[in-house]
Amino acid sequence: MVRKILLLIVIVLLFAWLGGIFSVSLSPFSLTINKPEKDFLKRAAGKAKNLIYREAAIHNPPGDVLPDQIDKKIEQGVKDHIN
Repeated sequence: MVRKILLLIVIVLLFAWLGGIFSVSLSPFSLTINKPEKDFLKRAAGKAKNLIYREAAIHNPPGDVLPDQIDKKIEQGVKDHIN
């Protein structure tokens, strides 16, 4: 009885695994990225990263965790609440 249940579980898991493989590879929504697309996406991600870092450097003075002195206001509010 236990062998039949284990065999059934193995068959169900195998069927689910194979179904997942075929559904992903044959799906119209599957995404394949070739070399030109990878290069373009890497360049775009690099440009976005540089833009984010540049904007953060402009709007966040060194040492600030949050923009526009928000962290200083939070720190002062905590100090006022504690004292």
